[in-house]
Amino acid sequence: MYYLNRMAVAAMLLSPALAGAQQQDGVPNDEVDEVIVIGRSVSTGLAQVEVNQEMLVDTATVLKDIPGANVNANGPLTGIAQYRGMYGDRISVVIDHLGVVSGGPNAMDAPLSYVSPMITGELAVTRGIAGVSEAAESIGGHVAAQLARGEFAGSGNDISGFVGSRYSANGNVSTSAGRVVMANERHKVALIAEFDDGDDISTPAGKILPSRVQRQRSDASYAYSGDKMSLLLFAGRLDTDNTGTAALPMDIRFIDTMLAGAQASLELSDTFSLNGRIGWNDVEHLMDNFGLRLAPPAMAQRENFTTGSGVEFTLGGELGLSSSTLEFGVNARTADHDATITNPNNEMFRIDNFSDISRDVTSGYLEWSRDSTQGQLEIGVRLKHVAADAGQVAATGIMGPMADPVGQLADDFNTSDRSLTWTSADAVAKYRYFAESGMEWHFEIGSKTRAPSYQELYLWLPLQATGGLADGRSYIGGLGLDVERSLEFVAGFGRDVGRVTLSPQVYYRRIDDYIQGVPSTNMVANMVSEMMSGFPALEFANIDAEIWGADIAFRVEVSDNWYVDGIASYVRGERRDAPDNLYRLAPPNASVGLTWHTDELSLTGELVGYAKQDDVSTYNGERATPGYGLVNAMLAWNPTDDLRLEARIDNLLDKRYQDHVAGINRAAGSEIPTGERIFGAERTVSVGAIWSF
Repeated sequence: MYYLNRMAVAAMLLSPALAGAQQQDGVPNDEVDEVIVIGRSVSTGLAQVEVNQEMLVDTATVLKDIPGANVNANGPLTGIAQYRGMYGDRISVVIDHLGVVSGGPNAMDAPLSYVSPMITGELAVTRGIAGVSEAAESIGGHVAAQLARGEFAGSGNDISGFVGSRYSANGNVSTSAGRVVMANERHKVALIAEFDDGDDISTPAGKILPSRVQRQRSDASYAYSGDKMSLLLFAGRLDTDNTGTAALPMDIRFIDTMLAGAQASLELSDTFSLNGRIGWNDVEHLMDNFGLRLAPPAMAQRENFTTGSGVEFTLGGELGLSSSTLEFGVNARTADHDATITNPNNEMFRIDNFSDISRDVTSGYLEWSRDSTQGQLEIGVRLKHVAADAGQVAATGIMGPMADPVGQLADDFNTSDRSLTWTSADAVAKYRYFAESGMEWHFEIGSKTRAPSYQELYLWLPLQATGGLADGRSYIGGLGLDVERSLEFVAGFGRDVGRVTLSPQVYYRRIDDYIQGVPSTNMVANMVSEMMSGFPALEFANIDAEIWGADIAFRVEVSDNWYVDGIASYVRGERRDAPDNLYRLAPPNASVGLTWHTDELSLTGELVGYAKQDDVSTYNGERATPGYGLVNAMLAWNPTDDLRLEARIDNLLDKRYQDHVAGINRAAGSEIPTGERIFGAERTVSVGAIWSF
């Protein structure tokens, strides 16, 4: 009980109610039986959000509407998922049940940037510990998004779709999207596209320079739904151009990505079915430090061209037994990366930042579940093997006192053993108890693992290529890193009595060999880092840690036309091997909304509060942030069945604030000083209109 006594629950507050996500036919369904739709019902499975109802540009921002979740924001499109204190590669993020291989070492194309909000249907976060069937690597949680490709027609042939546009006055940000679906009850062809464009964002402390955005996302798909078989084929493209990332050392000049995949399910008998998925993506990415921000001197100008590609394959089955169900499957995923830094003013300058990187994951899982009138039991295990390798690196054209130490770092890396493997196992057990009172109790225990990322391993030169940490520090990798091992406990309940719904959970996670930057003992790396940034390097190393906290969602139906709903989240993390806090954790936060609604009209006022965060990492030089409160207002009006009109005001009182998990400004010439945490947007008015047909 020692650890439970350390858990605290933040004040209960909220977000606007979100309708259930649109179901897409013809797609294998791996979801658990019950979900929680925030503001609608109480359960202990998933938290689901209908993304296309949200007026935002970065889909990752919607995570703030989910208890326990948040987003590390480094730019207008670079939101990195955070859940219960874990973030980045620790979070499994899938789109249409498939992962995406990012092109850049700083997550400029974080997975959720591939799902533009107006053409995205649902985003779901597993509340608690992700089951072994959901993903091969999910030590910190699981996030699943699906593009909104429309529905099959009930009978005959049908053409449906929508066109819509949204506009935000802050930065003149515009979003336009459309969908055309040609379908009958068996076949469906869908074309979807979205275009985002905007200028720099203003804050009460000045403009974020650069924070402009340009993105185009398109997708074409064919789906078949039969009595015993379903099929989905899709191909898409993401083009991100001239987009600022002020919290990172460079900005996006272009990210060109092709994606394709196939998914199928086959019912072989009343008790046995198979499902399979295969996905591929290929990305080319160019970034620089002079095109969108104030350019440094000619000799300090840099371009970084990166490539990434990956293939993922899954084959699974489900067997119905006399009183239970057995799911099983195998999964394989490959990822390849290259990154080269050059100077456009010096053709001799070249650094192989990452060279011929490969990281391959193969795994297999078994998951058994049983339902009864008293409850549900789920037990699963996954075995996995991770293999990583890197080619030799080089640095040419470096002048002055940095030449010799950089060359020494390259030589040390090239003579090291870079072919690495890890074998580990995950195990999860969940139990739901249905009490006669209507209370649903929920208990989970899970042991999860994560092998190091390629940045944590192979960053041989002290740079800020850190998977999106965006803290202004320089890091180097550690070839001797071990697997992270987490043991987690979750307990909670769901209660739905009359007009009141409630779903709190508490959790405790103990992590051995947690990977985090610590002060480097590499004297050569520190010398180079101090010459480049003025600070010694941090080195990715294994530490021991623990994370605990609580979160809650609730809703109160005041009357037939009024309701109050809310969420609150608290997370705390500490090192177990040293007197320090874990790094870049969101502070306690909550939101509460009051909504008046009819069949045609919905009006919501929202209060959002974040506590101060002074439980910061001393070793990482993390700075505390004060608390703040925001007032937002939203309107949605359906004057006809086919037309939706929207309006929203964020930060109504024009509050000057800094989000603790926002990045540190690295862009010279910005109205926010370099080294200062980026401020939140000023009062922002947004409007939109969507016509369906």
